[in-house]
Amino acid sequence: RQGTVEEGEKPSIIFPQALPLDVLLHYRLPLQLSTVGLTDANGAARTLGALEAALLAALALAFARVLGRRGVAAATTAALVIFGGALGMLTGYSKAFSELMLLTIAFAVSGLAVLRDDGRDDGRGPTPRGLLTLGLSVAAGVTLHRSALTLVPAMALIWWTWLRRAGPGAWRRPVVLVAIAIPLAAIAIMTPRIVADVLKWDTVHFNPAEVQQAGGPLRAAIANHRPLDLLNLLLVLSPFAIAAPALAWLLRRDLSRRNELLFLGLLALPMVLGAPFIHPAQGLFRDWDDFAPTGIAISLVVAWLAGETLRLAPDRAWIGVAVTVGVMVPAVQWLELHADVARGLPRVYAFLRESPVRTPAERAKTWDYLGIVNYRWQRWSAAAEALGQAAETGPSLRVLLEWAMATTNTGDLEGATRIYHRLLARNPQAHYGWLGLAAVTSRLADADPPGPAREAHLAESRRCARRLLEMEPGNADAIGLLSYLDRKYGAERDSTRR
Repeated sequence: RQGTVEEGEKPSIIFPQALPLDVLLHYRLPLQLSTVGLTDANGAARTLGALEAALLAALALAFARVLGRRGVAAATTAALVIFGGALGMLTGYSKAFSELMLLTIAFAVSGLAVLRDDGRDDGRGPTPRGLLTLGLSVAAGVTLHRSALTLVPAMALIWWTWLRRAGPGAWRRPVVLVAIAIPLAAIAIMTPRIVADVLKWDTVHFNPAEVQQAGGPLRAAIANHRPLDLLNLLLVLSPFAIAAPALAWLLRRDLSRRNELLFLGLLALPMVLGAPFIHPAQGLFRDWDDFAPTGIAISLVVAWLAGETLRLAPDRAWIGVAVTVGVMVPAVQWLELHADVARGLPRVYAFLRESPVRTPAERAKTWDYLGIVNYRWQRWSAAAEALGQAAETGPSLRVLLEWAMATTNTGDLEGATRIYHRLLARNPQAHYGWLGLAAVTSRLADADPPGPAREAHLAESRRCARRLLEMEPGNADAIGLLSYLDRKYGAERDSTRR
């Protein structure tokens, strides 16, 4: 998406499934900032991430506050929401899941405010504290990303609880009508677009080839070490989640506000139930961001349980310090790992080379990632090796083109020639393939001594340039290359024109 902003490409071409708020935050806003010269695309994304990290902290504190936590219980509750692998989303990652995490917390805070509302009457009926912000959170969510529809069951629970407590006729108050109408209107407007996007784009996540090969969604959910991968992902996103069942058991007789836990559980439940059946296009290892809102929803449940435990055991407050440090340290390690190329890339190589053996799709996408990263760092040999591995199981035209370009930059022109021929055999209309092959064979001719080899390379270079001109008349690169060859080696002989 950074490249989309840099090139001014239309978002409908690069990520057509993006909803309006996503496009506004991650395309139109950074494009405007870069256009006026305030920052570049990367700087805009990082600035937004920094602001959202501050908002995450504020929302986590609001979560502790709405629960009435104090002292160590409050600090621990907030820390369990702030710290986790999801924090790595707020470092300049230009996708809607970053904001969806924040909206999930804002939704939870609003819902808890409604549940904790004392029902004070301002003369016009009970004050619906939190009901309006609850609706705004849902409305913003469904204009941001289609998965925000998972908030609807928990929203329905809050409405039902408040209306039952407020009594007949409470829903007629203007502020209540607005609070209910805003999310309903947003859902009604966005649902056709969301359904169309799900049917067109999300089949790749729910029913890719690996699911079909495994024998269906249920079998695929437990195939290829997937349960263990999901458990690892859970511990990355919410490090203290493994203790949640034990905390719930300890609190089973002391839960004075079970409705709050029910609400937070219902908030997380659709995401948790859906997680085993989501197969990201690039695998769990790389596309862990797809599950970041799920991690936040689980962290909210864990934070509630831990804070309640500390509230009921004030003489054991020191445990809260240990818990806080226990979630901070892995979160900082996670950020450091992703910011350190020297240590981060070996982790990716280990994923590919060590057991368990990953699926062909996962290997192809991960090798592709390594190829892209090494290419950007101008590590040509490493890039060529990685992209070559990617081409073995996922030989897309882009992968083949980048493999050929990286191989060219290593100086292996003969190898690059073979890759270009492979690319053009798959797609004879690939303009960049003909241009690349023309350029590489021209360089081979320059390196050859006079003789048959040079003549063959010259003929091939000219043939490719002419083929490009047939597809794209007036192509400046092809015209320039032919002019260069004519100046250096003389006009083409009749015997070679055919």
